[in-house]
Amino acid sequence: MVTTQLRAGYLRKNGVPYSENTVLKEYFDRFDEPGGDSWLMVMTVVEDPAYLAIPFVTTSHFKKIPVGSGWDPQPCTAR
Repeated sequence: MVTTQLRAGYLRKNGVPYSENTVLKEYFDRFDEPGGDSWLMVMTVVEDPAYLAIPFVTTSHFKKIPVGSGWDPQPCTAR
């Protein structure tokens, strides 16, 4: 997915600025490990000729948790 026409801002709070000419590219990859774990990897690449000499790349990994394990949401109740 490619995003253009961003408003100028900062890559991180109190960090490097980016201009309105920035191009943001996102890549999504889902894969399974031999042990049965499922993962989603999201990689973002920020390219900005005004402020960045090289692309700014970040990745995030998310492990799928089996249904019904580790989370038991409850409705809010008034006390």
